[in-house]
Amino acid sequence: MGSPSYTPRHGARHAARSRPGRGTAAIRAAARRPVIGGAVAVAMLGSVGATVAIGDPMGAGGISSAALVTSQQSAAGGDADRATRSVGTTDQDTARLAESRRSTNVSRSASREEARRLAEKQKKAKEEKAEKKARKKKAAQEEREAAKPISERDFTSTQIAGIQADPKPYAIELMREYGWDDGQWGCLEQLWIGESDWEWNATNSSSGAYGIPQSLPADKMASHGSDWKTNPITQIDWGLNYIKLSYGTPCGALNFWNNQNPHWY
Repeated sequence: MGSPSYTPRHGARHAARSRPGRGTAAIRAAARRPVIGGAVAVAMLGSVGATVAIGDPMGAGGISSAALVTSQQSAAGGDADRATRSVGTTDQDTARLAESRRSTNVSRSASREEARRLAEKQKKAKEEKAEKKARKKKAAQEEREAAKPISERDFTSTQIAGIQADPKPYAIELMREYGWDDGQWGCLEQLWIGESDWEWNATNSSSGAYGIPQSLPADKMASHGSDWKTNPITQIDWGLNYIKLSYGTPCGALNFWNNQNPHWY
């Protein structure tokens, strides 16, 4: 056990270290402050995180929650604008497509109408050409027929009707074909006025004689044409041939007829 008054060789140094002095206290205080400040900082960061999480007006790093909301709203607004622009663009595309289709339909309708008019024009031109050709062919045929002797002509039903109404002009031409001059015409005209009055369908009720020359029997005239019942040309041709063979001339036939009572030849 040492004396109370003993001071070890290193005692003063240890004592100085072991007694807290002002400088030592200051150093320790300075050392403690960072530790305390760090803890507070951690706590503050946790608090800020919690605050941001629960919607505190001030977010981390001093950023306002309102600013974040505004940013989100701007983004949403941008999306809305883009959507609106997209809808507008779609509507414009739809309108352009509709206009294009309308223009195409109008163009097609115009093309079809033009094609229809062209077809009608071509059809009309073709019909007119065919009609002109037919008229030309008919005129040529009529010209050829007119050049034939009357006894050899092919008459249409319309022409036959005209001849039935007035057979005398044709009788004159037929008389000339038989080689008689126009001086015989008066005799022939008078003879057949007395027989039938130049009626193509004149019928003798007692004898059955028929036609302009009063053929008896009536069907004798079939030797000059199967149309003897209705065609005055056939009847006249037969009658002139009969006169030539029987009396030589129309005047010879009329002379014989005048000398008969009742008249006949």
